[in-house]
Amino acid sequence: MEMGPESHDGVRNMLEKLSSLWNVRAAVNNDATPYSELLFEQGRLDFSESLVPFRNHPTWQAASAEMKSRCLSYGWIIYNLKTIYIECDIVTPACEDIIKRPPVESRNREILQRVMSEALLDEALHTKMSITACNYIYLNRKLPYLDFSDFNLVRWREQILSTCTAEWQRRLTRFGIACASETLITDYLKTLSEDDAIQRVCHEVTRTHAVDEWSHSSVFSFVACDIVHTLSVRERAYLHAVIAKTVEMFADNELGAWAQALPLAGFQGHEAMLLECSRSSEVEIYTESVSSLLARIGLQ
Repeated sequence: MEMGPESHDGVRNMLEKLSSLWNVRAAVNNDATPYSELLFEQGRLDFSESLVPFRNHPTWQAASAEMKSRCLSYGWIIYNLKTIYIECDIVTPACEDIIKRPPVESRNREILQRVMSEALLDEALHTKMSITACNYIYLNRKLPYLDFSDFNLVRWREQILSTCTAEWQRRLTRFGIACASETLITDYLKTLSEDDAIQRVCHEVTRTHAVDEWSHSSVFSFVACDIVHTLSVRERAYLHAVIAKTVEMFADNELGAWAQALPLAGFQGHEAMLLECSRSSEVEIYTESVSSLLARIGLQ
């Protein structure tokens, strides 16, 4: 829904509704089927091939079905590792900023703190889900462990924060990147959550995550509306730039992670393949979503 800049009362009313829905919608408030009770099917893939950044490369297309399946299991692990880092290092600090120090100029401080506290509970569960989902695949596929932490979005965020010269820049950086990420991840989750062909546990994890994140996208958008009302022209321009740049960083194909995973899977010729794919990204997939976000919060 394109809403444009909202009044303080309009934002509060929407956040109250979202908070009420959280009590019945959030996965943390509902009993889930333990993963151990879900049947593992050896012949099913663990990840959607459509999300593999080198899926159209001849070397990948020439690989055996068995090798592709093994690599797609690492695709699932990379996706979940990135999710863990985004939840812990990007979204959680932004929630904590507002929980600890809601904007003093806002008349909605109490509801801002409440919805961010609810989001924080969701993120903790998502982290637990991703850890469990990774270990489930490691155990059932008997895969060597992938030790990787250098995700592009997290590294870029740290670089931006290191160049900030004022606290308002650091706060808007933390919030802007988290706000954009919570919007952009819904596009990515949509593919996995609607793919009935993948391993049932993988489908269930992403479906549960997607339901929460669709709500988080709205929560962060309305919180952003409230924050934007309190910003100067300079601060608005800064937040706009951060959110717009996040698209490019979020869309990074994380080929560094794949460069470590493919040898573990035993994939031959991966170096040349990844080098030839190094300039590709999925940024066009997310551009429309972030443009809509900027319009919704009054920055377009």
